[in-house]
Amino acid sequence: MGGRRKQRGTALITAILVVALATAIAASLTWELFLDQRRAFGRLAVDQGLMYSLGAEAWAKKILRDDVEDNAFDHPGEPWATQIMPLPIEGGQIQGRIEDLNGRFNLNNLINAEGESDPAAIESFRRLLVALELDVRLADRMADWIDRDLEPNFPDGAEDSAYLSRQPPFRTANRPITSVSEIMLVYPELGREGYDQLRPYVAALPRGTVININTAQPPVLLTAAENLGFGEAERIVFDRPQDGWDSIEQLGALIPEEARASLGVASNWFRLSIRVDIGTQRFTMYSLLHRDGSGSVATVIRSFADE
Repeated sequence: MGGRRKQRGTALITAILVVALATAIAASLTWELFLDQRRAFGRLAVDQGLMYSLGAEAWAKKILRDDVEDNAFDHPGEPWATQIMPLPIEGGQIQGRIEDLNGRFNLNNLINAEGESDPAAIESFRRLLVALELDVRLADRMADWIDRDLEPNFPDGAEDSAYLSRQPPFRTANRPITSVSEIMLVYPELGREGYDQLRPYVAALPRGTVININTAQPPVLLTAAENLGFGEAERIVFDRPQDGWDSIEQLGALIPEEARASLGVASNWFRLSIRVDIGTQRFTMYSLLHRDGSGSVATVIRSFADE
């Protein structure tokens, strides 16, 4: 009698264990299925985000091509400069904007055609840093990062020896930069706050670009010439016609003669920023667009990350 009770008890415990094990397996399989669904949805959302972003890029190129047919200069009142407000798409929304990079100081202009540091351009960059109340030592450091030689600029330059002692160690690039974020690698002492303050005023473009007076802010205009004061720079911006200056000559004596070679009224380089939200997924794309003299627009660089 006692033996049968023990057998029934053992069977009951075994049944409970089997049910518990089956429940655990079922829960594990359900969780794995849920994760697989989330991963599949995430991959699908990324693919959709890329397709929407490329569509927005094609639209931006058309806007920039059409703009050439309207006039030979560029200003903030044109259709390309209008921010794309959030537009509904299936499962989310898309938004973005086009920025004129010719309205910024091109860091790659810190070197000349031979790849050597350009003292005049370094001094121009210092004026921008002074206007923004940032550390002027960045000017020499940035030029040394880009120029071809291994000799530090005086007085604040830095070459390999300054970076090989860091953890991890690295060498100077000794070539033009492709992203302004390299500033934080070159001079981390600037800090995130200083970098965020400087970033809207600088660009990483091929050497030799000019500054568009129709889209540049006063601190950037100060880089054009030593005797172009902040008062004159503000007047250029605040007196700017609604449809922009159509020539440098239109400003007369307001712009010094030595500043005219580095200034213009047209733009060739633009930056498209696109953000796509689908469900809980966010997709971000930045495109560097170049418009040549014929009006043709090409994508030079794409990056996919939140800044």
